[in-house]
Amino acid sequence: MKETITTFFPPGRSRSGLITNGRSPVWEGNLPPVEPERVQSMLGQSLIVPEDWEALAEDSRDEILRSRGSSQLLSNLVHHKLLTQYQAGRIDAGTTFGLVLGNYRVLDRLGAGGMGVVFRAEHIKMRKQVAIKVLPVGPSQDPRLLQRFFIETRAVSQLQHPNIVGAFDVGETASPEDTDTILHFFVMEYVPGQDLEQLVRDHGPLPVHKTCDLIYQVASALAEAHKHNLVHRDIKPSNIQVTPEGQAKLLDFGLARRFRTSMTEPGTLLGTLDYVAPEQVQNASRVDIRGDLYALGGVMYWCLTGKTPFNSTGSLINDLAMRLTQPAPSLSQTGLDLPADLNDVLKKLMAIRAEDRYPHPQAAMRALLPFLRSSLVETQPLALFQESSDTREADGKTGCFHVLLVDDEAGIRNFGRFVLQTEGLQCDEAGSGNEALEMIRNKKYDLVLLDVNMPALSGPEVCQQLRQAPPWPNLKIIMASGNANVEVLSHLLLSGADDFLTKPFSISQLKARIKAALRLKQVQDRNDSLQRHLRTVNHELEKALHNRQSDIVDARNALVLALAKLVEQRASETGAHLLRMQDYVRCLATEAARSGQFGDAIDENLVDLLVCCVPLHDIGKVALPDHILMKPGKLDKDERQMMQTHTIVGAETLQEVARTHGSAMAFLHMAIDVARSHHERYDGTGYPDRLVGESIPLPGRIVAIADVYDALRSRKPYKPGLSHAAAVQIINEAAASQFDPALVKVFHHCAADFERIFRDNPD
Repeated sequence: MKETITTFFPPGRSRSGLITNGRSPVWEGNLPPVEPERVQSMLGQSLIVPEDWEALAEDSRDEILRSRGSSQLLSNLVHHKLLTQYQAGRIDAGTTFGLVLGNYRVLDRLGAGGMGVVFRAEHIKMRKQVAIKVLPVGPSQDPRLLQRFFIETRAVSQLQHPNIVGAFDVGETASPEDTDTILHFFVMEYVPGQDLEQLVRDHGPLPVHKTCDLIYQVASALAEAHKHNLVHRDIKPSNIQVTPEGQAKLLDFGLARRFRTSMTEPGTLLGTLDYVAPEQVQNASRVDIRGDLYALGGVMYWCLTGKTPFNSTGSLINDLAMRLTQPAPSLSQTGLDLPADLNDVLKKLMAIRAEDRYPHPQAAMRALLPFLRSSLVETQPLALFQESSDTREADGKTGCFHVLLVDDEAGIRNFGRFVLQTEGLQCDEAGSGNEALEMIRNKKYDLVLLDVNMPALSGPEVCQQLRQAPPWPNLKIIMASGNANVEVLSHLLLSGADDFLTKPFSISQLKARIKAALRLKQVQDRNDSLQRHLRTVNHELEKALHNRQSDIVDARNALVLALAKLVEQRASETGAHLLRMQDYVRCLATEAARSGQFGDAIDENLVDLLVCCVPLHDIGKVALPDHILMKPGKLDKDERQMMQTHTIVGAETLQEVARTHGSAMAFLHMAIDVARSHHERYDGTGYPDRLVGESIPLPGRIVAIADVYDALRSRKPYKPGLSHAAAVQIINEAAASQFDPALVKVFHHCAADFERIFRDNPD
């Protein structure tokens, strides 16, 4: 059956060599027309993504369309990455049904099990890679398999946890040849890496700390499932995927069931015999979370030894009977150097009677904590937590960060303290919001890890009080919750939290979030300290210069202005621009100094220094070629990139001067900041360093507004000058994307002065 798709081949001669009339393509020349038609058909079916086809070079498309025969066509499509080898094989075999499932196209086959086949796929529009489990259902299919398939989709969809594979979508598609055959599919998060079974087969038994870390993560996933009254019932190494970063992801909830419901007939065995709990052998419909913990113990044994927990006799009946009374395997009999205490944990996980095991996953997680210590102390604490005593003592602190853990669950506090103390942090605990506020009033903390749901005073209420009356600058607050979803936790960021964690969180998650927050605080503290030091040095320098060397200051300012005017003349601009820039920044910086937000950062000395430095903001343009500086029209892409280098050239030139003229260090450092950063954007899309937000030096943020205002008002050969109102509107619309929103608010207070400055200093 021929298929005509006109979307991708419009009437006329296409770039790829097809002559079309808007309906059916005709190949120009003597080559067979079948291959262009097949490409067109694959585009129409989304087997080939149209944007990939259009992105190909014309020669490459011609090569594909000139393919002689199906084999060469498919080979060329694979070579140019329009198809995968798996897709090509399916197309060659004529089994294309199922290669496109709803909005997804299948790329590769990952594996198969009793509950369907799993494929790697991608969303056709979003191009996001996913994993899709497909269950083909025909007239002769056992309907209970489809029911279990739906149970898995519903089970996974309600679980949001970093150690459980995420659920995205579900759908079905019927065969065009046999409408009774339906493909039901379930779209999940695609997790790169290896499953735990293959990982151990390839690399051998894992170290104790690595094993316990992975088992701890899976236990955390089971805790989330247990919270939703779910039992997995098929915990085994092949159902645990390990990412290259060492994160465990629990897969395949196809046999999951709720505590209070059952669809399993008594006497039916579900699960994998090597890891199945004794009670699951007797009656799979009555197993609870302790059955999953038994299987988790078997997985731990596999990781430590590379062997399954029990040897097979070769008879399924005998193996089933033995499992009812067979005690847990002993680590001491493996001949491996393994901790004796870890053997006790294994025995409790794999106790024959369910009541002798850990009652819930959290208890197993606590038992595993001591064996994680080696992984935490083998690596030295990051330099972040070994800050020099000089920097910390400048803020009145010792050389260590102080963290307050606030949670009404003692187990969570103990876990957090254990992890963070191994990283060199000092940790205190509070069991309630009121207790936390009292401790914060009496001691200075760098970070507060705050539970959302607490009695009496909730976490958000504590956060609000701390933000309304900050006890000290740059306090970091991380919120944690086991009930709120990601959207709710995201709203907490708007109310003052710096970050959030979902409970139960893993060791790696906790360490990463804490380190990121303290790293930011470290930068902010250092910046505050440097600003205070700069203001002090500036004040002393300006005072000395004013008292003893005022003539040198005047000479310096005159030379700066003269040098900057040379650059302006090369760029075919007038000196009035420099005078306006000095007046703009004095006006804006003075107004900002009156505001509460910038009052501590800006004083009279800083304003005077900035006014002196600003003529050098474009000093780097002196190194640009004339054909760019003097071009009357807009610059093309390459010319624009060359123009952008003036920020780096200017800053590096001034840095070279600073290395040999230390007496002018404060002045030169500010000039360097201005020259390099005045084209940075608040959202991080500027140049040359793509700095974001307040990481852009304050002088650079001030100069950016002044420079853009003057550019908008000034007439150029390729554009007219805008009115004051239009310039103000454009700057206002760029708040938070291009400019510091707080400085834009200050700009509105003195906008009339900007208009006066422009009017009084015409070009």
